[in-house]
Amino acid sequence: MATIETRSRIYSVIEAMPIEKLDAVVAFLEDLQRSSEEETALLLGDASFIRDYREAKEDIRSDRTVNLKAIRRNV
Repeated sequence: MATIETRSRIYSVIEAMPIEKLDAVVAFLEDLQRSSEEETALLLGDASFIRDYREAKEDIRSDRTVNLKAIRRNV
């Protein structure tokens, strides 16, 4: 996929997200920015990580999540 198309998709998804999820998106993107390609390759080569990642994505789609503010109150 072309870079412009990818960026356009990213912007569309972000624009459609509820504001309370944007902190998590920013944290994830910042982490991706910091991580090296080697670290990414290691994660993508780890079958258990991929399974957990897919489960987490499904949890998010199904709204089986915990509010970040609730977690911060308990820490």
